Amino acid sequence: MKNFFLYLIISVLSAGSVSAGIMFTKVGFVLSGDTLKINKGNYRQQDSEIIVYFNESDIAPLNVRIIFNELFRQYSAVKDALVYNNSSLANINALKLLEDMKSKTNGIDVLNKDDRWLMFINNYENIRRKIESATFISDQRFLFNEISVGMMKFIKQFGLSDKTVYLMQCATDTPVGNALWLTDSRDTKNPYLGLQNDTTCAKVKEVWKFK
Repeated sequence: MKNFFLYLIISVLSAGSVSAGIMFTKVGFVLSGDTLKINKGNYRQQDSEIIVYFNESDIAPLNVRIIFNELFRQYSAVKDALVYNNSSLANINALKLLEDMKSKTNGIDVLNKDDRWLMFINNYENIRRKIESATFISDQRFLFNEISVGMMKFIKQFGLSDKTVYLMQCATDTPVGNALWLTDSRDTKNPYLGLQNDTTCAKVKEVWKFK
Protein backbone atom coordinates (compact mmCIF):
# COMPACT_ATOMS: atom_id res chain seq x y z
CA MET A 1 0.00 0.00 0.00
CA LYS A 2 1.27 3.46 -0.80
CA ASN A 3 1.76 5.77 2.13
CA PHE A 4 1.31 9.00 0.28
CA PHE A 5 -1.51 10.50 -1.71
CA LEU A 6 -1.43 12.85 -4.66
CA TYR A 7 -4.12 15.50 -4.59
CA LEU A 8 -4.92 17.46 -7.72
CA ILE A 9 -8.07 19.42 -8.32
CA ILE A 10 -8.94 20.60 -11.80
CA SER A 11 -11.90 22.95 -12.16
CA VAL A 12 -13.71 23.20 -15.46
CA LEU A 13 -16.14 26.06 -16.03
CA SER A 14 -18.70 26.04 -18.80
CA ALA A 15 -21.88 27.93 -19.72
CA GLY A 16 -24.21 28.41 -16.79
CA SER A 17 -21.27 28.24 -14.33
CA VAL A 18 -21.35 24.44 -14.23
CA SER A 19 -18.14 23.08 -12.65
CA ALA A 20 -16.46 19.74 -12.10
CA GLY A 21 -13.64 18.60 -9.85
CA ILE A 22 -11.17 15.78 -10.30
CA MET A 23 -9.25 14.75 -7.17
CA PHE A 24 -6.48 12.19 -7.31
CA THR A 25 -6.26 10.21 -4.06
CA LYS A 26 -5.27 6.84 -2.65
CA VAL A 27 -8.28 5.30 -4.41
CA GLY A 28 -7.32 6.64 -7.81
CA PHE A 29 -9.30 9.71 -8.71
CA VAL A 30 -12.66 11.07 -7.74
CA LEU A 31 -15.06 13.07 -9.86
CA SER A 32 -17.16 15.08 -7.47
CA GLY A 33 -19.82 17.77 -7.23
CA ASP A 34 -22.05 18.28 -10.23
CA THR A 35 -19.86 15.94 -12.22
CA LEU A 36 -19.18 16.52 -15.90
CA LYS A 37 -18.62 13.30 -17.83
CA ILE A 38 -17.15 13.15 -21.30
CA ASN A 39 -19.53 11.43 -23.69
CA LYS A 40 -18.32 11.15 -27.31
CA GLY A 41 -16.39 14.39 -27.00
CA ASN A 42 -19.14 16.31 -25.21
CA TYR A 43 -19.64 17.12 -21.56
CA ARG A 44 -22.69 15.62 -19.90
CA GLN A 45 -23.80 16.77 -16.46
CA GLN A 46 -24.54 14.14 -13.83
CA ASP A 47 -26.32 15.46 -10.72
CA SER A 48 -24.44 15.44 -7.42
CA GLU A 49 -22.82 12.06 -7.93
CA ILE A 50 -19.32 11.11 -6.83
CA ILE A 51 -17.43 8.66 -9.02
CA VAL A 52 -14.45 6.93 -7.40
CA TYR A 53 -11.81 5.11 -9.46
CA PHE A 54 -9.72 2.67 -7.40
CA ASN A 55 -6.04 2.12 -8.19
CA GLU A 56 -5.07 -1.56 -8.33
CA SER A 57 -1.79 -0.74 -6.57
CA ASP A 58 -3.64 0.58 -3.51
CA ILE A 59 -6.01 -2.34 -2.93
CA ALA A 60 -5.60 -6.10 -2.42
CA PRO A 61 -4.10 -8.54 -4.97
CA LEU A 62 -6.36 -9.95 -7.67
CA ASN A 63 -6.99 -13.30 -5.93
CA VAL A 64 -8.35 -11.47 -2.86
CA ARG A 65 -10.50 -9.14 -4.97
CA ILE A 66 -12.05 -12.10 -6.78
CA ILE A 67 -13.06 -13.54 -3.39
CA PHE A 68 -14.62 -10.22 -2.45
CA ASN A 69 -16.59 -10.34 -5.70
CA GLU A 70 -18.12 -13.58 -4.41
CA LEU A 71 -18.81 -12.04 -1.01
CA PHE A 72 -20.45 -9.06 -2.65
CA ARG A 73 -22.67 -11.43 -4.64
CA GLN A 74 -23.82 -13.06 -1.40
CA TYR A 75 -24.33 -9.65 0.22
CA SER A 76 -26.59 -8.79 -2.73
CA ALA A 77 -28.63 -11.93 -2.02
CA VAL A 78 -29.29 -10.62 1.51
CA LYS A 79 -30.29 -7.24 0.08
CA ASP A 80 -32.67 -8.79 -2.45
CA ALA A 81 -34.39 -10.93 0.19
CA LEU A 82 -35.10 -7.80 2.23
CA VAL A 83 -36.34 -5.94 -0.85
CA TYR A 84 -38.93 -8.68 -1.37
CA ASN A 85 -39.76 -8.88 2.36
CA ASN A 86 -38.56 -12.47 2.60
CA SER A 87 -37.47 -12.71 6.24
CA SER A 88 -36.58 -16.40 6.14
CA LEU A 89 -34.37 -16.08 3.06
CA ALA A 90 -32.73 -12.92 4.43
CA ASN A 91 -31.67 -14.86 7.53
CA ILE A 92 -30.34 -17.80 5.49
CA ASN A 93 -28.42 -15.54 3.12
CA ALA A 94 -26.94 -13.44 5.94
CA LEU A 95 -25.63 -16.57 7.68
CA LYS A 96 -24.21 -17.81 4.35
CA LEU A 97 -22.47 -14.46 3.83
CA LEU A 98 -20.94 -14.67 7.30
CA GLU A 99 -19.74 -18.25 6.73
CA ASP A 100 -18.27 -17.34 3.33
CA MET A 101 -16.41 -14.38 4.79
CA LYS A 102 -14.66 -16.71 7.19
CA SER A 103 -14.16 -19.85 5.08
CA LYS A 104 -13.25 -18.28 1.72
CA THR A 105 -10.63 -15.99 3.24
CA ASN A 106 -8.96 -18.51 5.50
CA GLY A 107 -5.16 -18.36 5.24
CA ILE A 108 -4.98 -15.18 3.15
CA ASP A 109 -1.96 -13.22 4.32
CA VAL A 110 -3.13 -9.70 3.51
CA LEU A 111 -6.27 -10.24 5.57
CA ASN A 112 -4.58 -11.98 8.49
CA LYS A 113 -2.34 -8.95 8.91
CA ASP A 114 -5.19 -6.45 8.90
CA ASP A 115 -6.48 -5.29 12.30
CA ARG A 116 -10.00 -4.56 11.07
CA TRP A 117 -10.35 -7.98 9.47
CA LEU A 118 -8.95 -9.72 12.55
CA MET A 119 -11.49 -7.88 14.70
CA PHE A 120 -14.25 -9.27 12.48
CA ILE A 121 -12.87 -12.83 12.77
CA ASN A 122 -12.53 -12.52 16.54
CA ASN A 123 -16.17 -11.40 16.77
CA TYR A 124 -17.43 -14.04 14.33
CA GLU A 125 -19.45 -16.06 16.87
CA ASN A 126 -21.05 -12.97 18.37
CA ILE A 127 -22.09 -11.75 14.93
CA ARG A 128 -23.46 -15.19 14.08
CA ARG A 129 -25.62 -15.25 17.22
CA LYS A 130 -26.87 -11.78 16.38
CA ILE A 131 -27.95 -12.89 12.90
CA GLU A 132 -29.59 -16.06 14.21
CA SER A 133 -31.62 -14.12 16.78
CA ALA A 134 -32.89 -11.59 14.21
CA THR A 135 -36.06 -13.41 13.16
CA PHE A 136 -38.25 -10.36 12.47
CA ILE A 137 -37.63 -8.49 9.23
CA SER A 138 -37.46 -5.15 11.07
CA ASP A 139 -34.56 -6.52 13.14
CA GLN A 140 -32.94 -7.94 10.01
CA ARG A 141 -33.06 -4.53 8.36
CA PHE A 142 -31.29 -2.94 11.31
CA LEU A 143 -28.69 -5.70 11.11
CA PHE A 144 -28.37 -5.25 7.34
CA ASN A 145 -27.36 -1.66 8.00
CA GLU A 146 -24.47 -2.92 10.14
CA ILE A 147 -23.56 -5.53 7.52
CA SER A 148 -23.58 -2.84 4.82
CA VAL A 149 -21.29 -0.55 6.81
CA GLY A 150 -18.84 -3.44 7.26
CA MET A 151 -18.95 -4.43 3.59
CA MET A 152 -18.39 -0.84 2.50
CA LYS A 153 -15.26 -0.59 4.62
CA PHE A 154 -13.86 -3.92 3.44
CA ILE A 155 -14.62 -3.31 -0.24
CA LYS A 156 -13.05 0.15 -0.16
CA GLN A 157 -9.99 -1.27 1.58
CA PHE A 158 -9.49 -4.54 -0.33
CA GLY A 159 -11.36 -3.87 -3.56
CA LEU A 160 -13.24 -5.86 -6.17
CA SER A 161 -12.25 -7.16 -9.60
CA ASP A 162 -13.67 -5.67 -12.82
CA LYS A 163 -16.70 -4.32 -11.02
CA THR A 164 -18.74 -1.14 -10.72
CA VAL A 165 -20.63 -0.72 -7.45
CA TYR A 166 -23.24 1.88 -6.57
CA LEU A 167 -23.54 3.31 -3.07
CA MET A 168 -27.24 4.03 -2.59
CA GLN A 169 -29.05 6.22 -0.09
CA CYS A 170 -32.65 7.05 0.63
CA ALA A 171 -33.62 9.65 3.24
CA THR A 172 -36.78 8.50 5.01
CA ASP A 173 -38.53 9.05 8.33
CA THR A 174 -38.15 5.36 9.22
CA PRO A 175 -35.82 4.27 12.07
CA VAL A 176 -33.21 3.38 9.45
CA GLY A 177 -33.65 6.60 7.52
CA ASN A 178 -30.54 7.79 5.62
CA ALA A 179 -29.12 4.26 5.76
CA LEU A 180 -26.80 3.22 2.93
CA TRP A 181 -26.51 0.06 0.88
CA LEU A 182 -24.54 -1.28 -2.08
CA THR A 183 -25.76 -2.60 -5.40
CA ASP A 184 -24.16 -3.49 -8.74
CA SER A 185 -26.70 -1.54 -10.81
CA ARG A 186 -28.69 1.67 -10.62
CA ASP A 187 -31.45 -0.26 -8.90
CA THR A 188 -33.46 1.94 -6.53
CA LYS A 189 -35.34 -0.89 -4.78
CA ASN A 190 -34.81 -0.22 -1.08
CA PRO A 191 -33.92 -3.14 1.24
CA TYR A 192 -34.81 -1.06 4.29
CA LEU A 193 -38.38 -0.46 3.14
CA GLY A 194 -39.23 -3.39 0.87
CA LEU A 195 -41.27 -3.15 -2.32
CA GLN A 196 -44.60 -2.56 -0.57
CA ASN A 197 -43.38 0.57 1.23
CA ASP A 198 -40.72 1.70 -1.22
CA THR A 199 -40.61 5.20 -2.64
CA THR A 200 -38.67 6.85 -5.41
CA CYS A 201 -36.37 8.65 -2.96
CA ALA A 202 -33.45 6.25 -3.43
CA LYS A 203 -30.53 7.78 -5.27
CA VAL A 204 -26.95 6.98 -6.23
CA LYS A 205 -24.64 8.69 -3.76
CA GLU A 206 -21.35 7.32 -5.08
CA VAL A 207 -20.11 5.09 -7.91
CA TRP A 208 -17.07 2.89 -7.19
CA LYS A 209 -15.15 1.61 -10.20
CA PHE A 210 -12.69 -1.27 -9.91
CA LYS A 211 -10.55 -2.56 -12.80
